[in-house]
Amino acid sequence: MNLRTTLAVVATGLCLATPLHAHRLEGLVQSSLVEVLPTQIGVQITLVPGIDIAPRIRALVDPDGDGESSEIESEAWAELFMARQTVTVDGQSLPLVLQKVRSSPLAELAGGHAEIIVNFTADLGKLASGPRTIACANRYEPIPCIYQCNGLVPKAPCVRISSHRRDERQQELTLEVEFSGAAAHASRNVPSPHEVPRSPSLITISLFIGLSSAAAAVAAIAGRRLRSSKGPL
Repeated sequence: MNLRTTLAVVATGLCLATPLHAHRLEGLVQSSLVEVLPTQIGVQITLVPGIDIAPRIRALVDPDGDGESSEIESEAWAELFMARQTVTVDGQSLPLVLQKVRSSPLAELAGGHAEIIVNFTADLGKLASGPRTIACANRYEPIPCIYQCNGLVPKAPCVRISSHRRDERQQELTLEVEFSGAAAHASRNVPSPHEVPRSPSLITISLFIGLSSAAAAVAAIAGRRLRSSKGPL
């Protein structure tokens, strides 16, 4: 390969690579990732607004236009967003719990490279056993959007995904999942969120104190018996 050909290949590669690092120009892309765990379903949705609709998205998360998204404004937007999310198991809708909302600084929205990341979960409870059909849908569409959805490979061996399918717009992901007996056992042994487990260090300290007290008591008894056997001096 001569120098001219080599330069042409490099130039072509750079041209092809550029869009991967460029800022978005149009639309709002919403990408969903779904993870099935032994006792719950975790969903992460990343929203990336393009330059053309950045002002409209900014108005949604900063309605008073002061350049900052306050806690009240963030919670209000998150409530609207979560109202358009659903997770069902065998057609049964599950309660959703918002875990975290992260956002790039509002000043970066105009550049087309900001993102908003929302994480939420749905507890499975007794549903974590046998074959299940799990469907996760994102119906949030304040403006025309582009959707993407994917399932993650389960980390737990007791969870197996046999098939997955998407609707035409990729707003909904349906997974056929097989939960083994280990998953059902795990769901029955999940500690209460309000239960504070006893620290191993405290257990160790308590055991040490107990043994020390017992040893001291034994030593005292032995000492009295020794003095009694010697009689008065």
